[in-house]
Amino acid sequence: MHFALSARMGNLRVSSKAPVAQTLSSKQNGIAGVAPRLCTTALATQRRATAAVVEVECADGRRGGKLKTRKAAAKRFNVTGSGKVTVRRAGKNHFQEKKSSKRRNKLSMKQQASDSMLDNIKGCLPYSKVKGGK
Repeated sequence: MHFALSARMGNLRVSSKAPVAQTLSSKQNGIAGVAPRLCTTALATQRRATAAVVEVECADGRRGGKLKTRKAAAKRFNVTGSGKVTVRRAGKNHFQEKKSSKRRNKLSMKQQASDSMLDNIKGCLPYSKVKGGK
């Protein structure tokens, strides 16, 4: 049967122009002379017999799991080549009308992270080469 979509979505109607098959014989449908398929249980046993055992070893071997980087910290802190951590300065988000242009420009520059922050930064960024702290 031939189906056609009507103007409204989801409604189907049967077109009268399409011919309808009266019988379902194998000769008319073109499936005569097709070899029968193997039984599904026979196929399943053949697949099980040929399945190979695959062992997967982790990239880090037997030493344990990998440490995860805190993505929020990775976006806030930058580690320089010498191991120093740079941070954005506070005070540039709002109330800028009363600040002078010189002060606003200085707030745009990054500053070095304080020593009290370094231990927390090292914990959040385990694979960065942060120097200092404990």
